[in-house]
Amino acid sequence: MMPVLRWMQPRNHRAAARTVPALGAVAIAVSLVFLPMAETKGDVDKPLIAVATIACLLAAVLCGLAWRFDEANTLAWAVVPLLCVAAIVVLDLATHDAGVTAQIFFVFPVLYGASLLPREGAIVMTTASVLGEAIVVGTQLPADEALMDTAYLTAALVTATVLLVRSAEHQEALVAKLRWHAATDSLTGLVTRRTFDKALESALERRDGDGTSLLVLDVDWFKTVNDRFGHPGGDEVLVQLSALLVEASRRGDVVCRLGGDEMAVLMPECTLDVARRRAEEIVLAVREHGFAVSVGTVIKVSVSVGIAHAPTHAEDAQRLYSAADEALYAAKRGGRDRMRSYGMPSGVA
Repeated sequence: MMPVLRWMQPRNHRAAARTVPALGAVAIAVSLVFLPMAETKGDVDKPLIAVATIACLLAAVLCGLAWRFDEANTLAWAVVPLLCVAAIVVLDLATHDAGVTAQIFFVFPVLYGASLLPREGAIVMTTASVLGEAIVVGTQLPADEALMDTAYLTAALVTATVLLVRSAEHQEALVAKLRWHAATDSLTGLVTRRTFDKALESALERRDGDGTSLLVLDVDWFKTVNDRFGHPGGDEVLVQLSALLVEASRRGDVVCRLGGDEMAVLMPECTLDVARRRAEEIVLAVREHGFAVSVGTVIKVSVSVGIAHAPTHAEDAQRLYSAADEALYAAKRGGRDRMRSYGMPSGVA
């Protein structure tokens, strides 16, 4: 995509689809309603008014179509707001109006750009509005008066753009931060259960390939760790265990803290045999790792792992979770510090 097309894509297509036609319609409607009351410097150019009205209607139609196709219609989203600026210019020229009543409508495209477009798009819309203003006053007013009006309006438009863009970017950063916190466990940095569930559902929708493997694990005798070293010591075990799981993951895997000391690893496109091998590697890596629970204190812990595979053991998320949980409890009953897959005989290591 060309840079300009990318700059002109709105952050919120639904809001943009409502805003652009509304601003254009207001500009046309107000101008037409108050046209008989306005003092013009010549006869009203009805053909130009018709052209401006058609341009606004076309912008509304294109905006509606662009909203239906969202990001796919990148050209429409780039053309529509600029078409509205052109319609305002044509309307002002048609009514021979270069006063405040005409110039005020150049604020509308700036408001759209600064509130709904990225910074570069806001600059494009502000530049287009300033050029439209220069055309309107430059062709209808004496040079010195036109220059002064353009300078004043440019200062106002640029100031509005800067303030609104900064506000929009601050809000966008705040929303992104809130989304990150909602999707990330604050202690371990792993994804939350809600995010993990969405990833699991998405993985299960792909019916071909090697299937989807789910590992559910928890720390053996974790309550003992908490009782002995306090919750800070237990938290250190969880943080370091999370790092081990992430390090052992492939690209595309998703690691989650389900709650307490229970964690899960989603392995899309992973056969049951591969999942078993990787679970064994995780059990071994945890067994050999020294967990620092306080300054100068390093302990050993172990994990039990339950494995389930779709479509071998289940075809939906709830049953896959249940199969993995059952395998986890089988691993605990078998002596802990080991892995079990769903349906694996208890005597198999």
